[in-house]
Amino acid sequence: MSQFNYPLLFEPVSVPRPWGGGRLCELYDRACVESAQPIGEAWDVSAWPTDPGDPSLATITKIVNGPLAGMALDKVVDVPVVVKVLDSAEKLSVQVHPVEENEHKDEMWYILHADPDAYLFCGLKSGVDVKTLCELIKTENPNEAEVLSLLYRADNLKPGMHFNVPTGTVHAVGPGIISFEVSEKTQITYRMFDYNRGRALHLDDGCKAAMALRADSPVLDNGMDIEGADCVESITEFPTFCVLKATGESFKVKSAKHMHLITATMGDVKLSGPGADWDITIKHSFTALAPSTVDPYSIDTLGSGEVLITPLRD
Repeated sequence: MSQFNYPLLFEPVSVPRPWGGGRLCELYDRACVESAQPIGEAWDVSAWPTDPGDPSLATITKIVNGPLAGMALDKVVDVPVVVKVLDSAEKLSVQVHPVEENEHKDEMWYILHADPDAYLFCGLKSGVDVKTLCELIKTENPNEAEVLSLLYRADNLKPGMHFNVPTGTVHAVGPGIISFEVSEKTQITYRMFDYNRGRALHLDDGCKAAMALRADSPVLDNGMDIEGADCVESITEFPTFCVLKATGESFKVKSAKHMHLITATMGDVKLSGPGADWDITIKHSFTALAPSTVDPYSIDTLGSGEVLITPLRD
């Protein structure tokens, strides 16, 4: 597999969802895609082959800039995560990801936009155990209010808020949210409750995984040397990836031990570096993939004042 030596930009893959909000092309400079269902997800950086909900939909993103333009990401480098932007008009199912030695999905959500009444669920409410949840969801047509009352609910969502979702965490995204999501590449999801919509559930697997802990594994050392930022805050630490929020008008990445994502969360972001191929603009809500480097490059937030940097396990 060939390597890359400059930051890569990608053509997102639009994924229809019955709960989709269809607002990504209205709020951001993204191409509008016609589909029978509204677009609920944009897969912005992905080497995962197909959408689990529609195996006919290819989800490997293509590079759109520099010498590698036109190539599929998986032909260039093995990326251990998938980056999505989610747009929910309705609440998503209550779900969980597996906690197995070779199957796990740590993820992080970063709120880009939230309607005034937006909410989400992340984990169980204090004092609630998995047994209580599973006994309820295994009854016939469980009551929605009762199920949701067992989960921790986050209200008053605002852009810039983030939620860490370790694999095994019971969770559900609510309506009125657009969020950046980075997760491990595994796309296995166990649906535990779906508001009695009639879709298939995975109760046994879900209850086995619910709130289970991943075997101890050291978190990734971010390996970033950043100079000149007002603040560099570590907001997520997992074994496969970590997430830094860097704030300031402009700053320099002096070196980076790992390949890393750069996400424009509050507005466009401009990079400039050791060669012409480094001179790119990352549009608001989009993500670029930069290589490990010992040569410095600069980040200009163009007045937005913020960028997320996500080092990835090699």
